[in-house]
Amino acid sequence: MERVLRAFEPGSHNIGDYVAEHDEELAGLLGVDAGELRALAGQLDEEAAPRVRALLQQRAEARTLRHQAARRDAVLAAAQRLAMTAVWRESSALLDMSLLLGDLLADVTIQHISLMSRAFAVHLPRKKLVEVADVLPRQFADLVSWVDRAGLHFRWRQGRGGLSLYSQVVPASESAHVLHVSIPAPAIRKHGPAPASPERRSQDTPRPSSTNSASAIARSTRWLAEALTEAAFSA
Repeated sequence: MERVLRAFEPGSHNIGDYVAEHDEELAGLLGVDAGELRALAGQLDEEAAPRVRALLQQRAEARTLRHQAARRDAVLAAAQRLAMTAVWRESSALLDMSLLLGDLLADVTIQHISLMSRAFAVHLPRKKLVEVADVLPRQFADLVSWVDRAGLHFRWRQGRGGLSLYSQVVPASESAHVLHVSIPAPAIRKHGPAPASPERRSQDTPRPSSTNSASAIARSTRWLAEALTEAAFSA
């Protein structure tokens, strides 16, 4: 199609006739009705060319939008996985390096990434994380990262090498281009009372006094006597 447009000849019918001849195939590629392409048959190149160029531009824009949507979906999925796989150590959260410096950075329209929890809120330019991703993972196989109130930290060579990125203020003009990664707080274990030992249970179990035992025996004897008396009279 682009070759046909480059062969533009005023006064000829090359473009319209070509499009009409391949209407079904081109309709699927351009996302239009085949009848719209057949209508270009017989038109002069200077008439058909602008419409065909517009269709090609629409197709390119639609493809770009699809790619952007796919990138956004990948970034959102990475943000969710990064948040759910964080490992807490007191007030610090250890992060999955492959997500933090991988799919999380795929969307070029995002300008800032905010790592947030009830313990910290760290805002970092995406561009700075891209610079880190271009260098550190390739050089250090033991690279680890965690986030806390002070910022985002990287360590390698068993802690002998390190880099810390500190939280930045997000300009108001860029607030619409922030990716928020909300890391859930660690689960709090509730400890119930310890079970009593057998010795303590035996001590806590109330034991009948001798007075109570005597009363219970008297009540049982009286009931048995009454029952036997009624049986004798009924006989």
